Amino acid sequence: MLKDVLAEGRKHEQYRELKMHPVKVGYIVDEGAQPYLVWDLIEKSKLSEEYSIDLMIVQKSPGSSNQGLRWKVIDYYKRKGVRRLAERILIDLIIKFEKKLFAHHPEYNETFIKKSLDEIDVQKIYLTSTISGNGLVYRYVESDIEAIKGARLDVLLRGGSGILRGKILDTCEFGVLSFHHANNDINRGGPPAFWEVLSRQPSTGFIIQRLTEELDGGDVVFKGEIATSPFYVLNLCKLHRKSNFFMDHVLKNLARRGKLPDIFEKTPYAYPLFKTPSISVQLQYLYKTIIHILKVVYGKFAKTSWRWGVAYQYVDSWKSAVLWKSRIIKNPANRFLADPFVFRKDGLDVIFVEDYDYITDKGDISAYKVDRDQYEALGKVLIEPFHLSYPFLFEADSRLFMCPETHEAGDIRIYECVDFPLKWTLHKILVKNIVASDTNILFYNGMWWMLTNIDTSDLGDRSSELHLFYSDRYDSEQWNPHPLNPIILDSKCARNGGLLFDEEGLIYRVYQRQGFDMYGEAMGVARIDVISTVDYKETVLFDIEPRFFNGIAGTHTYSFHDRLMALDFVKREGYRH
Repeated sequence: MLKDVLAEGRKHEQYRELKMHPVKVGYIVDEGAQPYLVWDLIEKSKLSEEYSIDLMIVQKSPGSSNQGLRWKVIDYYKRKGVRRLAERILIDLIIKFEKKLFAHHPEYNETFIKKSLDEIDVQKIYLTSTISGNGLVYRYVESDIEAIKGARLDVLLRGGSGILRGKILDTCEFGVLSFHHANNDINRGGPPAFWEVLSRQPSTGFIIQRLTEELDGGDVVFKGEIATSPFYVLNLCKLHRKSNFFMDHVLKNLARRGKLPDIFEKTPYAYPLFKTPSISVQLQYLYKTIIHILKVVYGKFAKTSWRWGVAYQYVDSWKSAVLWKSRIIKNPANRFLADPFVFRKDGLDVIFVEDYDYITDKGDISAYKVDRDQYEALGKVLIEPFHLSYPFLFEADSRLFMCPETHEAGDIRIYECVDFPLKWTLHKILVKNIVASDTNILFYNGMWWMLTNIDTSDLGDRSSELHLFYSDRYDSEQWNPHPLNPIILDSKCARNGGLLFDEEGLIYRVYQRQGFDMYGEAMGVARIDVISTVDYKETVLFDIEPRFFNGIAGTHTYSFHDRLMALDFVKREGYRH
C-alpha cells in the first residue's frame, strides 16, 4: 500500500543525510476516553523510526472526570444555559442519525471510536489545570512545567481542552503544535467540518500551527484542503483521518530536517467567529441534507446521472482554442466517453478515451479516428478485468506508451503501442501496491518524473493530494518519492487533467477543480516552474469554466498534440440513449 511506497523514500540518500535523532513528543490530553485523533496518531508513532510519543500529559480539571451523562448535561446547562444545551443536543442527534446512515462503512465509524487511557500504552503524568473564569484559558503551575521539562521532550501536541497560555508554550524547543480543523483564513471557531457542508463550500481546510499567546494567531506550519463531502459526519471523518496523516508527516519531517516547516504569512481575518450552530441553522442543514438525499434517490429511479462527453477541434495552439467551436462526439447508448488524449501518427489523428459502460459499471479504453469533418469509432484498444480511464500518452525511445489509470488493480502501469492505434501490450508495472489516479509521466532535465494522485486516508479521496516521484528510466520499477510529498494538498487544484507543452519548451499541468459534491467542476492550467529532486513549484495561470456548451456543469481533461485539441464536459441526463 501507500505506506510501503512512501517508506522507500527513507532509503534514499537524501533522507539519510537529513535525518536527526528521533523526535520525542508529548501529547496534552483531557482525562477520560481518548478520541481518534489522539489514539490513531499514537498508533502511527509506533510504526515510525523518526519520532515517538513518549508521554501523555493528562489534564485533570472540573468536568473532565468520568461523570455520568446526567451530571454532564446538568453541568453544561449551568455553564451555557438552556438554549446552548438545546443546540448541543440537536447537533449530537444529527451526528447519531448520519452515523446510522453510514454504519456499513467501518472506515468512517472508526473515527468515532474512543479508547480509555488504560488501553493506550504510553507513560502518563496527571496534572490539574488552572482555568480562567470563563472556562477557556488553561495554565499550568510551575511544578507541572518542571515535570514536563524533566521528560526532555522536543515538541508537545495539544489534544485536550482549553486555550493554552503561559510557560507551557515555550517548554519544548519546537513549542506546542495544534490542529485547527478548518481553513483559518475564512473559518475560525467550530464545529469543525460543519459550516463548509452547510454553505456548500467546495473544499474543507485544516491547519497545523505552533501555538502562541495570541488567540487564533498561531504560526501556521502546514495547510491542507480536501473536497467537502455532502454530509457533516462524512466530512468530519475524512477531515480527521486526512489531517492526522499529515501531523504524522510533519513530525517525521521535523526529525529529518531538524526544524519545523516555514511559517505561512499571516493575513487579516475578515469573517465572524463561528460557533455551535443555532437551532434554526441546524434545521436549515437538515433540510438541505434531505433534499440532497431525495435528488440522489430520484436520479437512480429515473436513470439519470452526471454523464461525461468528449469534443475536439483543430487549432494552431492549445492556448488559442475557442471551446464552443469544438465538435462533440456522440456518446454510445448506455455509455459515456471521458478523459480524452490525442495523438497524430502517419497522418492519422486519434483520440483515446475512457469508454465507461453503465451496465458493467466499468471503463475500457477506446479510440476514435477524427478529422475536421467527421469522426469514426475504431473500437476498444485496452480491456482489462478492472476499470480503466485517463489514457495518458507519452513517447520514449521513439516508441509510444500509455499510462492509464488502473487504481482498481492497485498499481501504476504502462502499455506500449505495437500497431497504432489499435494494438497495445502491457510493457511493465512501474509501481505496485498503490491506489493512484490520473498519472502523468514526463522527461525533464535528464530525469523521468511521475505526477500522480494518491489518497493517504484510504477513504477513496484521490482528488486532494498530488504526489511526485522520479527515476532515471521511464520504465523503472524504482521510483523515488519526492521529499515534499504531497507537493500539493488542495482539492481545488491537486488532481491531474493532462499535460501541455509550448514552443518554448515550457510545461503546463492541467488540474481539476472539485466542487461541492461535484467531481470535475472545472479545470485550470498551471505552469511548472521548478521540478527537481528537492523542490517543486508551479504557477496557476487560469481556470477553464464549463460555459462553452449549453447545460454542462463540469470539465476536467484537456489534451493537445500537433494541432488537434480535445476536452471533456459533463451534464446531467439519461444514459439509455
